[in-house]
Amino acid sequence: EDPALLRWVYARTQNVYPTFRPTPKTAFLGAVYALGPLLFWMFTFKYDRDRREKLYQEGKGKHPLSLF
Repeated sequence: EDPALLRWVYARTQNVYPTFRPTPKTAFLGAVYALGPLLFWMFTFKYDRDRREKLYQEGKGKHPLSLF
């Protein structure tokens, strides 16, 4: 067995965080992965809610589960 190959495999699989260096790129990617989906769904739901509310005010939309 090649000792260099064993060290490389260990560093790639088991020893991730001790060899991690925080850089502006990793900070940006972390923010994108953490905040990106939240912001996407927040704006998607807000757009849909505003669109439906406009239709309701114009009388063109039908309220789901309306009791009357």
